[in-house]
Amino acid sequence: MRKKSFNILLKLKIFFIFLFLSNINTALSETDCKTFSYDLAQLNYNFVNQVSFNNFGFDLMEKFEKKSGSWEFVKENGNFLVGRIYDPKLLKIFKTGNQILKANQKNFNPGMLNENDTIEFEILSKKEIIKKKISKSIYYSFDPTLDIKYLDFNKIDTKNGTVEFSIKYDIFSNYGSEGHPKLWNVVEKNIILKKDDGSNTYYICDYTQKQFNEMKLYPPEKGFKILNLVKSDKDLIDNKIYKLTPYSPKIGNPDEYLLISSALGGTYTIKNKFNLKTFPFDKQTVKIKIIDDYQKIPNTMLFESGLSSLSLSNIKDNNDIPGWNIKSFDFNILSYQNPFFMKEDYATGLELSMVIERKHSYYLYKVILPIVLILSVCWLVVWIDPKELEARLTVTIVCLLSLIAYNFVIDSELPKLEYLTVLDWIILTSYIYAVIPNILSVVSFRLLKTNQPLGNNIEKLSTRYGVLSYFLVILLIILINANINPNNSTAIISWMSLR
Repeated sequence: MRKKSFNILLKLKIFFIFLFLSNINTALSETDCKTFSYDLAQLNYNFVNQVSFNNFGFDLMEKFEKKSGSWEFVKENGNFLVGRIYDPKLLKIFKTGNQILKANQKNFNPGMLNENDTIEFEILSKKEIIKKKISKSIYYSFDPTLDIKYLDFNKIDTKNGTVEFSIKYDIFSNYGSEGHPKLWNVVEKNIILKKDDGSNTYYICDYTQKQFNEMKLYPPEKGFKILNLVKSDKDLIDNKIYKLTPYSPKIGNPDEYLLISSALGGTYTIKNKFNLKTFPFDKQTVKIKIIDDYQKIPNTMLFESGLSSLSLSNIKDNNDIPGWNIKSFDFNILSYQNPFFMKEDYATGLELSMVIERKHSYYLYKVILPIVLILSVCWLVVWIDPKELEARLTVTIVCLLSLIAYNFVIDSELPKLEYLTVLDWIILTSYIYAVIPNILSVVSFRLLKTNQPLGNNIEKLSTRYGVLSYFLVILLIILINANINPNNSTAIISWMSLR
């Protein structure tokens, strides 16, 4: 019994010692971070971190491959593509994503960018081959990086053309020790510390926006905003947090720099263009655009991190948007021109493009199938004796009124469009086919007295081809729309495309 009590007391002592040491370590960390912020404020280092890029006014497009865990060049039709464009003058000649065909009249390969100081490029832009001789230059840019941590779509509203989503992301910048010796001295003095055993430890310091502003450092997210914003819910937006993290060989990192990151996030509603011609078998693209509305190209060039691609892969696999499936995502480089910019001015940005596919089961089973059943019932009247005109018209008119009710279901889902969707065409065709039995009933009843053989022939054709022709017309509507809008069609009808 005494031994058991002793063991319990010993465990409690160890727990309280651990808790005490942990609190001491936290207190020391807070003290060092306070001293660090004070020294930074005295340094007054409100400096825009610029990196030099030695290129031909653009770089090659790269994508982060999840399988290999590395950045790889993107190709289209076997050709490398134009990536970020640093020279605003070149943006008037060609665009990001254009194919590079040749360099100095030879098939282009990336090695040629290092072997030559002047190159005559042949670039395919809008089905036109552009020839441009460019010399290599040095461009100085602030190069913040976007890192998406979390993304969740709350509502896709095709009627109002809006998308509501919640997002958490960091924008960070690295300050190397060689380029920023004064800043690095303050880092080594405060948050990289030597322990008693001769090894080194470090602190990661978090600051509120007010504390960060007092340090007089340049915020990495300055000027960045989400484009096409309708509203942001301030109650759901996290407080902005700045994090300063040291990296050094002394603490096991190959490079020596201070990473300054700004943690942002919130719930936003943005405008988004939807192509609803193949509704309800439609596939849409949601575009979230983050742009710099403060600096111009090339003063600021925004990059995406490889971790963002990994995070988005997990979101694609695990996230469920009500009524939609996520099919794919991609980062696109954005050169944005504000209406108030000068003609030669462009701003940098990134576009997160996500392809989503509508879950069509609801419309298939609760709208289209009932309409087909109503039409089938409507055409059963052709088997009723033409003499029973009143019975026939009762059935057909009831069917027609039932179809009208479905207009209210569709109107609640769609805006007032200037074109007809697939479902609109199906309903319009159904209206026509619901009216035809009414006309046939009256005509057949009249022909009983004036031309009975003709009336009998019409009745035979109606019973044989009426419902069948309806199904063929519906299939033809879907087939035509799948071929006109192959990129906006879901898998259930895209196989009909002849392209």
